[in-house]
Amino acid sequence: MSVDGRPDPDALLLAISQEEQRTKNATLRVFLGMSAGVGKTYAMLRAAQDRLKDGIDVIVGVVETHGRSETMRLAETVPTIARKQIDYKGVNLQEMDIDAILVRKPKLVLVDELAHSNAPGSRHQKRYQDVLELLANGIDVYTTINVQHLESRKDLVEQITGIPIRETVPDSILERATQIELIDIAPNDLLRRLKEGKVYLGEKAEQAAQNFFKPTSLTALREIALRVTAERVDQELQQFPDLRQASGPWQTNERLMVAVSHSPYSERVIRATRRLAYNLESPWIAVHVDTGIHLNDEDQAQLAKNIALARELKAEVVTTTDTDVPAALRRIARQKNVTQIVVGRPTKRIFRDVMEGGTLLDRLVRESIEVDVHVIRQDSVPKYRPRLFTKIEHFSSPITYWNALWFLFGVSFLNGMLEPWIGYRAVGFIFLVAVLGVGLFSTIGPTLFVGVLSALVWDYFFIPPKMTFVITESADAILILTYLIAALVTGYLTSRIRAHERILREREDTTNVLFEVSQDIAKSQHKVEFLSKINARVGRLLDGECGIVVASRDGKLMTDEYREYSPQPKLSEKEAAVAVWAFQAGRPAGWSTETLSQANALYIPLRAPNESVGVMVYKPRTNRKLSLEQENLLFSIVRQLAVSLERHFFEKRLRDSERLKESEKIHQTLLNSISHEMRTPLTAIMGAATALDDERNSRKPEYVRELAEQLQDAGDRLNRVIENLLDMSRLNSGMLALKLDWHDVNDLTSVTLGKLVKNLAHHKVNIEFPKDLPLVRMDFRLMEHALANLILNAATYSPPGSMITLKANRENSHMVILVEDQGPGIPEDLLDRVFEKFFRVPGTPTGGVGLGLSIVKNIAEVHKGSVRVENRKEGGARFIIVLPMTESPPLPKDES
Repeated sequence: MSVDGRPDPDALLLAISQEEQRTKNATLRVFLGMSAGVGKTYAMLRAAQDRLKDGIDVIVGVVETHGRSETMRLAETVPTIARKQIDYKGVNLQEMDIDAILVRKPKLVLVDELAHSNAPGSRHQKRYQDVLELLANGIDVYTTINVQHLESRKDLVEQITGIPIRETVPDSILERATQIELIDIAPNDLLRRLKEGKVYLGEKAEQAAQNFFKPTSLTALREIALRVTAERVDQELQQFPDLRQASGPWQTNERLMVAVSHSPYSERVIRATRRLAYNLESPWIAVHVDTGIHLNDEDQAQLAKNIALARELKAEVVTTTDTDVPAALRRIARQKNVTQIVVGRPTKRIFRDVMEGGTLLDRLVRESIEVDVHVIRQDSVPKYRPRLFTKIEHFSSPITYWNALWFLFGVSFLNGMLEPWIGYRAVGFIFLVAVLGVGLFSTIGPTLFVGVLSALVWDYFFIPPKMTFVITESADAILILTYLIAALVTGYLTSRIRAHERILREREDTTNVLFEVSQDIAKSQHKVEFLSKINARVGRLLDGECGIVVASRDGKLMTDEYREYSPQPKLSEKEAAVAVWAFQAGRPAGWSTETLSQANALYIPLRAPNESVGVMVYKPRTNRKLSLEQENLLFSIVRQLAVSLERHFFEKRLRDSERLKESEKIHQTLLNSISHEMRTPLTAIMGAATALDDERNSRKPEYVRELAEQLQDAGDRLNRVIENLLDMSRLNSGMLALKLDWHDVNDLTSVTLGKLVKNLAHHKVNIEFPKDLPLVRMDFRLMEHALANLILNAATYSPPGSMITLKANRENSHMVILVEDQGPGIPEDLLDRVFEKFFRVPGTPTGGVGLGLSIVKNIAEVHKGSVRVENRKEGGARFIIVLPMTESPPLPKDES
């Protein structure tokens, strides 16, 4: 707001532009109800009929009538896309045909039951994912959903109804919606509809009345639906404070953080945090702390599910490694400026709490004085295996216990020999030293194993009365108890040390991998090289096969060129389709995802800051999903690779742009030179033709002869320009076929000079050829052209009356032809450039297009020879053509 109470023009313009941008995108209208039977589908069909009357192209993607006659009659009035038939284990299932809808491309699609789970074999696991793809393709969608299917309300609805909710939709769908329409009905009216068979039929209606459709439950669900709608309306109002000409709502700076583990109860905590963040209009972070415990497949799958849920609910997911969970949470909270931490109610574990200074909640409350801590209750006491035995199970192998057992036998034998001299109580200290030794070189399992077993051996064989577990003296009992506690503490501390070592090692491995990837990219000269290295490195690291599908210049995925950057020969048609979908949608797809999960590989789009440059393909050798650390590492490599590929593409485009710019410059130079070179002879031709047209000049034979010579000279000059252009075009295209034959250099020189008599009228020509020159295999016409260009160049840039010298000699297996002039020579810094196309030495007389010497170079090279230039000490330039020689054929004998 401005000072005088009027709306701020900048804020007003921003709000209007945001609203306009929102209306330009595909719209989503959600019909929300408290339960089945309130009339959501019927209301959606009525709204579709209104759009049909307005001339809008509307089709039914999928509508579930559940046998309701009124709904069925209404659905028949709207065009319908036939459903896709999917065969699953011999059962024919029908699902919405999203491909047919995308081909049909209507303006509006009706999609019933948004929370529906698609049949196996469908592109997406959930129907709401189909809706998101339709919206991404610019198609408006009308859809229906019950409030119990919202992810953030799942726990509350389960508590109210006592019925588990198996199908949910992330709340971000409602945030994406342009309009939410609440279909409300009184609970009593809904129960009456249920009795009349307008909700469910037969036994299903009776089951619903006994379970879900209870007056108290329906009333609570109705309140939840109304609250969801009210929250959405409040959010919309707060988006445009300046349009309402009132001071905007209080803008909070709250930032929430939730701790996520592999516990199934983390789902409830995540949903609760999402509700708090939504009501506070605050961002929120989901943090997972890896304490070094190796999770089994079940726990790893649950952790991945929890992280995926947090991502679906639009949380910023952060993972870190630390053996001290409260310290790690406090560190992330400081880094992210968190004001509220949300955790689940921890369970009491006496030994752990004593060793670690309290539960997670106790330490957070005691040590995190700068943040608020929210505790989310649990519906039931969690079932867990003690953390200690979890570590024993995952970090100890049978051979380790076997070795520890033999070590204990050796120590026991040693104590048996020493016991008469040192006493049975000193034996206990030797056993304790043995336990400490095992702890230094092993994990917690063998340490506890040796500790407990050594205590039993000490009691049975050494403490009186021997050969029994009975302890008669209290001092001995205290000694045994102290010994067991020391062994237990030693094992626990050892496990923490090992966990720290493992975390440091994993951090080092991750850092090394990322460093090596960056080195591969920096040291490679071409993308094929570094892509192959990265594929091999990631494949070894994650026990799979990796490949890259790169995008073309026009933004399409080049699946046919997959073999260039992958050990795989090619992608199948099905796998290629998954790669294309991931590239276009900008989301991972395939194995271990919820999109096209039947694929054999994981397809991750390479999304750089400005564009998508390709797709990484990861095909695992085993079916076990990637751990969270492996997944984070893979995505880090993908991001680094995407940036590198984008930079590579930018550099290539820059080079292409520079070449295009240089080409345009050359084109303009060529156009200017050709226009000049052609204008001069054409002017002479037109002048001579005009003069010949005059009858008075026709009676002057000498004048007519002079005009004819001018015409011939102009024609020769024009012909040379055209021949140079044509020869250069043929040489550059590579389509010029050499007509090689054996020729005499003397003949070549004679023919060339014979055609240049007029051009050399003001110069002297000196030929210095030995008499025994061998024949050379060459294309006579091309070499004549090359030699003529060198002689004409010498005549052009040397003064009249000067000498032009031609030399030829054999040097080893090469024929060397030299053309020398007495001109000013060539500046030393330009000697390497005189053979470039359209290059002319600055300050030289006008004439020519700068192609002559370039043509000489190309002709020499197609003969597998070379040409060079140097300045003579006496003054002038010397051009040297070097041609390879082979054994020439014998000269024919005289017939006489």
